[in-house]
Amino acid sequence: MKWSICFFFILSMLFSLGDGLLYSFGWLTMGVIGVLLTYRMLERYFFLALWLGAVYIGIYIGSLTAFHFASTSENWFIMIFGYSILMISFMACLFLILFIKERRDLIALEGEYIPIGFWSILIFLFYWSSLFSMIGIIRWADGSLGNPGLFKALYVAAEMVLIPTFVILTSFPEDRFRAPYLDSLPDEGPFRDFIRNLTFREFKEYLKNKKDSADIICPQCGKKLLKESKKCPTCDAPRYFYWCNTSEDYFVRCPNCMNLTPVGKERCIHCSVKMSSRIRCSRCRDVHPVSGWI
Repeated sequence: MKWSICFFFILSMLFSLGDGLLYSFGWLTMGVIGVLLTYRMLERYFFLALWLGAVYIGIYIGSLTAFHFASTSENWFIMIFGYSILMISFMACLFLILFIKERRDLIALEGEYIPIGFWSILIFLFYWSSLFSMIGIIRWADGSLGNPGLFKALYVAAEMVLIPTFVILTSFPEDRFRAPYLDSLPDEGPFRDFIRNLTFREFKEYLKNKKDSADIICPQCGKKLLKESKKCPTCDAPRYFYWCNTSEDYFVRCPNCMNLTPVGKERCIHCSVKMSSRIRCSRCRDVHPVSGWI
C-alpha cells in the first residue's frame, strides 16, 4: 500500500511538469488516487494526512505571497504576511510533534515506549522539502531569476524527498501506536476525527476517566480491577499495573494481544504467547521482578 501511494503521488508530480488539459487531468487523477489510497491505509490516523496537507497548502500560499506577489508589487506588508503564513505552518509542525509525543507517552503507561526522534526529524524534512518544492515551482513558473530549468529540477528533487517522507510520517503512528484506550472511541469520519484529535478531546476524555476503572474488568473473576501507576526502579518511568482484590493478582497488558493477563503466568491467558514474571521497563529497557515495581 505504501509503495502504491508513493507511485501515484510521483505520477501526479510528473504530470504537473507538462502543459495542457491532458497533463492537468493526469495530475488531478493521480493525486486523487493517492489520497484515496492514503485514506484506505490509515484507519485511525487519516487526520495526520489532512494535517500535513494543510501544512503543505500553507507553505504554498506563504511562498507564493512572499516570493512572488511581494516581489512583483514591491510591498513590504505582503512580504511580511507571506512569511507569517510560513511561520504558522512551521508552528503547526511543532504542534504535531507535541501531539504525537502526548500520544506516545500515554501508550508508554501501558508498557510500550515508542521512540519518535526519527519521526520528529522527518517532520522538519517534510517542512523544508515542501518549502524548496514551492520555491522551485514558483521560480520555474515566473522565470524571474532566470534558468527556469534549474528551478524545475529543484521542484522535482524536493518532491521526490517530500512524497516518501509524507508516507512514512502518516504510516508510522498507524503501525506503532496501538493501545486499548486509543482504539475505544467510535469512528466518526475523517473530518470529525481530525477535529477531535486536533482539540485533544480524546486525551481529555482519557485523562478525565483514567482514575475510574469501572470498565476494567478482571478477565478471571469478572470483578472490577484497580489501576495503579508504578515507577521503574531504575529510571522512575511510570507504568500501569492492575490489581484484583479477589484473586490478589497483578495484571499487565500482553505485548502481543494487549489484553490483561496475570503477572506470573507462563503464557498469556488470551493468546497463549509466552510471558515472564519479570517486567521490562519500556523506557530504559531494564528488567525487574514485580516486587521491584510494587
